[in-house]
Amino acid sequence: MSFARPLLVSLALALASATALPALAENPVDIQRRLEDVAGAVKVGERMVELAPLKEFYRQRGYRLAWNGQGESAADRLLTDLQALAHGEGLAPESYTVSATGNDLDHDLLVSDALARFTRDLATGRVAPTRQVGGMGPETRPAFDATKVLRDLASGTDLASAIEPLPPAFAGYQRLKQTLERYRVLVRNGGWAVIPDGPSIKPGMEDDRLPAVRRRLIVTGELDAKHDKGKVLDQHLASALRKFQVRHGIEADGAVGKSTLAALNVSADERLKQIVANLERWRWMPRTLDSTHIAVNLPAAHMELVRNGEIQMAMRVVVGDPKHPTPTMQTAMTSVVLNPTWTVPPSIATKEILPKLRKDPHYLAANNMHILDAFPEGSDQELGLGIDWNHYGKFPWRIRQAPGPENALGQVKFNLSNQDDIYLHDTPKRQYFGRIFRALSHGCVRLERPIALAQALVTSDYADKVEGLIAETNTKTLKLERPLTVYLMYMTAWADEDGTVHFREDLYGHDARLKAALKRPRANAAQMAQEHPQGTL
Repeated sequence: MSFARPLLVSLALALASATALPALAENPVDIQRRLEDVAGAVKVGERMVELAPLKEFYRQRGYRLAWNGQGESAADRLLTDLQALAHGEGLAPESYTVSATGNDLDHDLLVSDALARFTRDLATGRVAPTRQVGGMGPETRPAFDATKVLRDLASGTDLASAIEPLPPAFAGYQRLKQTLERYRVLVRNGGWAVIPDGPSIKPGMEDDRLPAVRRRLIVTGELDAKHDKGKVLDQHLASALRKFQVRHGIEADGAVGKSTLAALNVSADERLKQIVANLERWRWMPRTLDSTHIAVNLPAAHMELVRNGEIQMAMRVVVGDPKHPTPTMQTAMTSVVLNPTWTVPPSIATKEILPKLRKDPHYLAANNMHILDAFPEGSDQELGLGIDWNHYGKFPWRIRQAPGPENALGQVKFNLSNQDDIYLHDTPKRQYFGRIFRALSHGCVRLERPIALAQALVTSDYADKVEGLIAETNTKTLKLERPLTVYLMYMTAWADEDGTVHFREDLYGHDARLKAALKRPRANAAQMAQEHPQGTL
């Protein structure tokens, strides 16, 4: 049998093959070369495509395209599903669109890039979880395998199934996500009108602004629509205002004061953005929390001790004021100190104690303080006496406060492993816990019931002895049986089991910075390498 073909037939077959074959750039060698660009990213159309998540996916495919031919319809379906799923998770669907290109390779890379970015953003967040945006650091995020997800999708797995294990499974995330559509509807319907400024309105008072207040509260459900009329702050309106105030961390007095009016006038669109920002923070969380842990929500000034998924203890706390923000972090508690001493931070010594010593040289002695390692023990100078404090612009020595009920740390201190010198502690200023606004410290977290927490955390040998040991006045450190994980979190929006949404003030400006970051284009290759360490993309 002859294998020779007539010239015209062979030419026809060659032309047909040339027409059916991909463009030259789709040769596996060319694809491999494109993916190994030393810059780590290539510009495809108008988008910079990050190559790290794609290299292994295409290598495992022998550098063959995934979304051409029969894969094209699958890509169209996945991209359509992506838009709806991103919307439902509080991610911006427009961030994952794929524009038309001039060749199959560019289209393939853009489809893979969009799928990789969406699934990664859902799994680990779109923005790096730095402290400046209320994150606890990149080490808290779960690992994400883009190659596996892309491989599953290219093999026919539908997108909804592929992403099922990616978002946080925490009830806090799921509940907050369920509020998204409700606030989107509010935004689409125009939200609510701004209530004019004016003097406070107390229960029983009459004011022309109260019909607007009624309409505002009807929109968000605190007031029944049948109470929409009236210029007097009656019991129905006062009750609705108290519900609103509880949801926003404002003193529930049923009046329209300055803080309540400001919260009423935050737009529906801003509340929606606040929900979206806090969903992003949930994505930064490790996917499993230690069975026993402490969680402190800084904007809410609230702490919970959790054991085996159940809240064992909850209490109010005092957190850093806006000038001295408490840093967000995941850390570990290692020990409890009874009757602690307090070594005054240099900044407090210079800014607060030095001016007081200029007015009253006996200030140190009156507050059970002394200067460390500078003067003979028991001397007047050790107590700050006989020193011309006007001579110093900066406090030149260290100060220590002896143990006692008036010690700035109170009678119990909980040591945390961190480089910020942040810890949980008692305080002699118990009156602060009666306030609604409790961002009043220099950064550390003050506890409402520190003795009860100490009794819950120390070993059984010491739990019943804590109060007796405190009464002895000697400093004693009790090591925990094992380190206890502590999460200092920044959540300004959350939802209860019944769907009630709570909002808190953006104490430290983290929300504002996160909202701005979510609006910006994705970081470049160098920034991405820092934000997503190798192996975690």
